[in-house]
Amino acid sequence: MTGEPTVSARPFRRWMRLLAVGAVLAAGGAATRPFSWSATVLVVVPVVVVSVLAFRVRSVQIPRTTRLRRGVAVWSTLLVTASVWEVYAFARQSDWTRPSDVHPTLSTLLDPALEQWPLRFAGWLVWLGAGWWLVSR
Repeated sequence: MTGEPTVSARPFRRWMRLLAVGAVLAAGGAATRPFSWSATVLVVVPVVVVSVLAFRVRSVQIPRTTRLRRGVAVWSTLLVTASVWEVYAFARQSDWTRPSDVHPTLSTLLDPALEQWPLRFAGWLVWLGAGWWLVSR
């Protein structure tokens, strides 16, 4: 016995590292001022890193059914519509580091609910968890 981890311990350690990284990112994000450049960097960097990793993984071929096509059409329409709204609202703001009541983004609308640090931390954890769930499927 050389002290090598067992096969069942490896996934547990991987999950623990993943949770630790998520907690550090959430704490860092919750500590930043809303709509600051540091908060933007803490959003963009994980999105880019996880997106690159997700696209590098070979996906399993899913049988194409009518139900799948309808679901993809509906969710794609919702995602594109929300993305266009976000980009338009963000681009129309007079100052990109301050929220605008005239052109609110999703972050602007959620900001009153996430003012306190524990709620901001929880919001970051939910965002990171949802993102991980989406790219791991």
